Amino acid sequence: MDDVWERSFPFYHIERADAEEIFSKFDKRIEIVDYTPINIGCRNSNYRVATNKGPFLLRILPLNETGYIAEKKAHSIFYGYINIPELLYVSTDNITKRTCLIYRYIEGTSMQDKIKKNGKLDDMIIKKVAESAALIHNTPFKEDDEGEIYPPFHTWFNLFLNQENVTERLGIDLKKRVERLVDNKEGDLKIIEKFKSFIHSDFRPANMMIDQAGEVWIVDWEFSGGGHSLADIGQFFRYHHSFKSEQILQFEKTYNHYSKKNLPADWFELSKLRDLVNPLQMLGAKGSRPNKYRVLKEIIEGTVLFFDY
Repeated sequence: MDDVWERSFPFYHIERADAEEIFSKFDKRIEIVDYTPINIGCRNSNYRVATNKGPFLLRILPLNETGYIAEKKAHSIFYGYINIPELLYVSTDNITKRTCLIYRYIEGTSMQDKIKKNGKLDDMIIKKVAESAALIHNTPFKEDDEGEIYPPFHTWFNLFLNQENVTERLGIDLKKRVERLVDNKEGDLKIIEKFKSFIHSDFRPANMMIDQAGEVWIVDWEFSGGGHSLADIGQFFRYHHSFKSEQILQFEKTYNHYSKKNLPADWFELSKLRDLVNPLQMLGAKGSRPNKYRVLKEIIEGTVLFFDY
């Protein structure tokens, strides 16, 4: 699964004095008791910071990263509406020379860890994820809200399949199978285009927490914005063997109950097809990350086999 991926950016280590300097600008009354690095994720550097006012999450973004803008926007839209961590402070001027965010800390377990440990999720968790997805997707969004208009979705695959790194890492045989699948599903690609909304854009179990009361929290909104609703769903069900067929049906029922727009009848297949473009895009990255590229190829192979190609 995704937990074996190499980091895209090195973990940024700080001293206690650095944490104290950042927190002093947030609240001078806070005293840091301890701070602990959280060694998960591929981009940001996260710390659990214990203080006299309870625990906080300190997130340090890579140098010159601007994902905090999307985080702030998502917080303004969804905080208090669905379970997302409370964003308390954003610092763009501090000792790290990086943007730092302070959140209320969520005591809980990563949903990805739950799946790895138990091999499955409880039915109630599936319902809560479906409800959250529907409420997120109920938010309308226009591409030009961010001054950026994307090309039609059916053109995306060739953009990535024609990259040299992708060809090398996929191999000729698998690349041709992907091309045949995409060519034969062009009509479905155009259907996917009809389901657009505000989306999380990284709606994987790795970005969901289950707290001590069994509530689901959606975290890491740095890529959120306008997009295909089925992209989020495809990411959640990427490792579809971890879900029972009854849970997939329950997801549909719950999603449609809360959504302003019902899923299409073949939503699961469409979401798998939509998610196929994500590992292809990541496979074109520069640098040596053998574990990540191996898993991405396995995801692509699994999707192609899902469609019997």
